[in-house]
Order: sequence, then structure tokens, then C-alpha cells
Amino acid sequence: MKTKLLFLRWIMLVILLATAMGTWAQSTTDPDHACLNSLENYWVINTPGSSYNWVLSGGGTITAGQGTDQISVNWTSTGPYILTVTETFTSTTGCIGVPVILNIIVDPLPIPLLAGPTPVCINSNGNVYTTQLGMTGYMWNVVGGTITAGGTATDNTATITWNTIGAQSVSVNYTDPAGCIAAAATVFNVTVNALPVVTLNGPSPVCVNSTGNVYVTEVGMTSYAWVVSAGGTITAGGTATDNTVTITWNIAAPQTVSVNYTNGTNCTAAASTVFNVTVNPLPVVTLSGPTPVCSNSIGNIYSTETGMSNYSWVVSAGGTITSGGGLNDNSVTITWNIAAPQTVSVNYLNGTNCTAATPKILNVIVNPLPSTSPIWHN
Repeated sequence: MKTKLLFLRWIMLVILLATAMGTWAQSTTDPDHACLNSLENYWVINTPGSSYNWVLSGGGTITAGQGTDQISVNWTSTGPYILTVTETFTSTTGCIGVPVILNIIVDPLPIPLLAGPTPVCINSNGNVYTTQLGMTGYMWNVVGGTITAGGTATDNTATITWNTIGAQSVSVNYTDPAGCIAAAATVFNVTVNALPVVTLNGPSPVCVNSTGNVYVTEVGMTSYAWVVSAGGTITAGGTATDNTVTITWNIAAPQTVSVNYTNGTNCTAAASTVFNVTVNPLPVVTLSGPTPVCSNSIGNIYSTETGMSNYSWVVSAGGTITSGGGLNDNSVTITWNIAAPQTVSVNYLNGTNCTAATPKILNVIVNPLPSTSPIWHN
């Protein structure tokens, strides 16, 4: 509530002459101001024994004080209005004074504007919200965030870090140049979205030099950012528009592939998701057995490492497998039928499911049997 005083231009003269003349008057030329919906007090200097008749041209209602030297006015409409007061010297002469007039402009309440980013991502910073310049007494309020810059009584902007997921808000009010304040602060609703939870799947462990290893994250995102450690080579995918990457692992050692992206609410995870990949070395297959051997020799056993799986045995055409040599056998027994250079080879899957790049080949020399001359008798 504001208090408005009607200054009397000839107040000193009136005081001196009031008793003799029984009348006084006031006029003003500069308009007074009030705010819409405000309750204001107006008064004149009281003359004992006088009564006062107040008249309002419009724009409000006299709510208290009619007939006295002070009234309260509730202003309900904007615009220029006139407040008039007439004094009657009831205790002395009964004369009626010259009306005193006050021009009043009732100003509309301001409507604060407020603009800024929404939706935003949780923990995003540097979000600037702006209202009108040139006001005073700015009053900022934030729900679900922290003001990191501005946001004081002299700032028309507030910079906010949003730290709570969901429907949040920032609001502002101020005093405009006419001294009026909006009936309620302007509230700007802000949707704060969660960061994505990036998943990444693919084969591990794998074998060194293995190809076609596909790693997959969510579809339908944008700005995919793939990173593969130095021991791998991307052979397909892995671009900003791909939700998959195909890798050949070149080095037997712990490796990694990672990814991040921007989701449908324009948020990015705080850190990339890292997928650890164990790259195992290929086995070193050994193979041992008799060489040289004789043609038609039997029971020649050739052996490799035990405890493996998917053994793959190959014997050249000059030999016949008589036992072993199956998927579960780490040995093979061969009869060599033809006197000539022969071979036996093997490969397998080791305990880390890796296979040597090429089978292990053992060269076998198969010698002919000696040609003994006939026995002669004389």
C-alpha cells in the first residue's frame, strides 16, 4: 500500500485565513500514480470540526474514510482518473471550501516475460533464462536447479544447472518503472530429462586375428561416438550414424570398445560405456611321432596336446588311420602303406576356443622295405 499526500499549494495562506474566511482550496497539476489492484491512502491536513466529501471519477472504490480527512481507495481499472475533495467548515461558518483535485494515473501491472531452454538434460549447466531489462527488484525462484550466475535483485537473467529429473520451473517477478509489481511471478516450466543409459554388447573373449566381431548399442540414436583400443581395427560401422561396429582384433591382450550417443531427448550420457574384450592368443599346436618309418609299418602313433576339443586330423593318401584321429582324440595311429614322403597334420580348439591359424604338419619319411635276393642252393 502506498500513501499519497495532497500537497496544498496555498496551505500557509489557508491556515492564516481559514478562521476568517471559512474556506480553503488546493490544486495540483502533476499526476500521481497508482498500480492496478492496489489499496492506496489519500489525505489532506485536517481542520478540526470540518467534514470532507471525496469524489472519485472512476477506476476504483473508496473503501474507507468518506467524510474524514483520509480515505482508502481500491484501484480496479487502469487509466487516468480524478480524485476530488471538498471541505465543509461545519464547526465555524458552515462554508464549503473550493474543491481540491488530484489527477491520478492507474498503471497496469507488468507481465514479466521469461524465456530459456527446455527440455534440458539432468546436470546440464549454462542454461540462461531471461526476462525484461530495465526493471528493479528482480525476484528469482528455481525449483529443481541451482543458480550459478545472475538471479539477483539487479539481474534480468539467471543461469541454472538443473540437478533434478522431471518437471521443474524457474520464475521471476520485478518492479517496473511505474513502481508496480505483477500480481504473481511468471513461471517458466522446464522439463529435465534423464541421461541415457548406454548399453554395449558383443563377443568376448575372442581370438587374436578374429574377424567379424560385431558390437551393438541402442538403435535410433544420433551422434554415435565409437572408440576402439589400439589392438583392434574397425572393418564396418562405427560412424556417427551407426549403432554397430565390426572389429578385427589384432593383438592378444585386454582390449576395449566404447560408445556414447545423443538420445531422443537430446541428452548424452555423462561418460561413454566401455566394453572390455579379452583377446586370446592362438594356440601353438605341436605334433610328434615316428619318422622315418618303413613301408607297411603299423602302430605308428602321432600325438598332440591333450584336453583340447574339435581335433582335426588329416593323413596323406599313403597312410591309413587304424585308431584315434577323431574329434575327441589327441592322437592317431597310422599304418603307412606307400614308401614315399607322407604327412600327418592336426589342429584343434584350445581352452579359450581359439584355433591355430594353420594346422600343424609333420612330414613323415616312409622308406621302402629292402629287396632281398632269392636264396640259392647248389
